[in-house]
Amino acid sequence: GTILGSELTSVGINLLLGPSLDILESPQIEGTNDLGARTFGGDPYWVAEMGRAYIRGVHTGSAGRVVVVAKHFPGHGGADRLPEDEVATVRKSLEELITFDLAPFFTVTGDALSLEETTDALLTSHIRYQGLQGNIRATTRPVSLDPQALNLLLEQPILDSWRQNGGVMISDNLGSPAVRRFYELTSQTFDLRRVALNAFLAGNDLLYMADFSSGTDPDSYTSTVHTLDFFAQKYREDNVFAQRVDESVLRILNLK
Repeated sequence: GTILGSELTSVGINLLLGPSLDILESPQIEGTNDLGARTFGGDPYWVAEMGRAYIRGVHTGSAGRVVVVAKHFPGHGGADRLPEDEVATVRKSLEELITFDLAPFFTVTGDALSLEETTDALLTSHIRYQGLQGNIRATTRPVSLDPQALNLLLEQPILDSWRQNGGVMISDNLGSPAVRRFYELTSQTFDLRRVALNAFLAGNDLLYMADFSSGTDPDSYTSTVHTLDFFAQKYREDNVFAQRVDESVLRILNLK
């Protein structure tokens, strides 16, 4: 982490989408959900300890100039399929999530031993969680787009204290095949503006929009501009929305 933090700073990069704090429950054959080298392991304690040390290293090596974004909150080690390709499901109770999957995230948020070991942000995953959302259906949104489920997680005391101290939430890639397929399977149009709005209203302060394009726009840049224009118009017309935007912007500015 120290070496990476130093090298990122030397080339002018100030944000790291990592480390992954997912817990690999059991190795699986390629093509299912084997996180492999993308995770620190299968034990919550050691994933937490190595994640803590890694984050401390990045902050130290960069002299605090690199923002660390721990992922994929609240953990997709128990997902039943590749989350990159389609919205997966984790069939665990909330209690199981708290004692297992969420343990590493607690360690680097409200339970962190120092500021250097505290993650600056969390990246929310495009996964459904039975313990948060009940009976899972094709129309059940991933937690990254579900305000009720995400708020239930962030109301956990350890996460709430981190959030109150300026912790930032970042959506996973809104242009991913998983998100596109979710809207297609639920007979909804993949309206980029609506997808971005759903992600923001779910509780994400920053929106990750890679490959963010539709058939009506020539490229991702144009789609992004149209989405920003949509947000700007809604900001002018909706006072409640404007307040939400101001709160998120303040978090981001404080992080900078």
